[in-house]
Amino acid sequence: MNENDILGFDPTQLTVFSQTERKPQGSQLVYHTRPEESKANDGIYRSTIKVIYNPFNLPASVIEQQGYYIEDAQGGLFVVSSLTNDDTSCPIFKAWKKCRYSDEGSVLWKQQAGEDKGGRALFDKRFARYVTIQVMEDKNHPELEGKYMFWKIPKSIWEMIDSKQHPSAESGKCPIPVMDFLFGRSIELEVKPGQGPKGSLEYRRGTSYFGELSEETTSCTNPDKTPLLNPDEQNVLDTYVAKVKLIWKEKDPEARKNMNIQLNNDPITQQLKTIYNKVLESIKQVCPNVLEEMGYKPWDEATTNRVNNWINVVLSGDIPKKADNNEPPAMFAGAQAAINNATTMPENPFFSAPEPAPAAAPETFSAPTATAEDDDLPF
Repeated sequence: MNENDILGFDPTQLTVFSQTERKPQGSQLVYHTRPEESKANDGIYRSTIKVIYNPFNLPASVIEQQGYYIEDAQGGLFVVSSLTNDDTSCPIFKAWKKCRYSDEGSVLWKQQAGEDKGGRALFDKRFARYVTIQVMEDKNHPELEGKYMFWKIPKSIWEMIDSKQHPSAESGKCPIPVMDFLFGRSIELEVKPGQGPKGSLEYRRGTSYFGELSEETTSCTNPDKTPLLNPDEQNVLDTYVAKVKLIWKEKDPEARKNMNIQLNNDPITQQLKTIYNKVLESIKQVCPNVLEEMGYKPWDEATTNRVNNWINVVLSGDIPKKADNNEPPAMFAGAQAAINNATTMPENPFFSAPEPAPAAAPETFSAPTATAEDDDLPF
């Protein structure tokens, strides 16, 4: 039995689910912590949140996104890429490969090369990671308190969570289910702006994120901030937490394993499993599905046409934002065919490395195989 395979989803089995976002960046489902919206005198955005599992699909609780920002005569457009599903058939990626492996210094090579190398840097690849949260406290936006939302989690905060949920074997530490609904932890956030005038590029680009995990366990609540559990159920949870904390503190792996077995067979654990049935159903009624809402969807016809026209202009050697994208350049009518035939090119060993962003590409963990009848439960 896995030492943490007791009540609560095993955090070491968390899968960073590579799917793409289909919601616009302005989606009201996405939680923003912008320093310019801080009501504090020092300009720091402070709030308390709780990062949680996806109640509809526990292993797929962290959604990655790879995409490209392109510019054409119509303006800017961000499109998600099938690279997030490890699918290299993305037409923009294929176009990038064609340019990347052209002769150095050639017109096509310069389309992808950085400006420091004399190129145009037309392929602006971007990366993000989304999780589900509950907003516990936010004095800047009190109307959001209690809501279940999505958050583009910064690298520093993700690494803090991951280090607790997936400690190295050498550390000897027990995985702590930070994202658990009933006995996870909350995070006190401080988002500091960069140097420069409020709203300036320096002000935004220099934003830094700091987080501190709560010492005590924190339960999710209903959106109106009332408890999910009645007093009797809370007593069961408190009893369970008191016992599981002893396991989390135990340093000896063998002793921890034996303690886990005992707790798993304890009647209190069975009582809490029953309570969890109700908890999950309650949360599902008020929580959006991060996999469904932020998951990859094929581009619609208008987006596909616009992307293909952008690619045709790029492969013609022109600059898309200066060209008329309504008609692909006649001088490169076979551009799309050339992209489709690019599969024999060598894979670029660096294509999956993200551009500078709030988060870096994490490890990918294997999802557990569901065997129990109640495989929607977090244990």
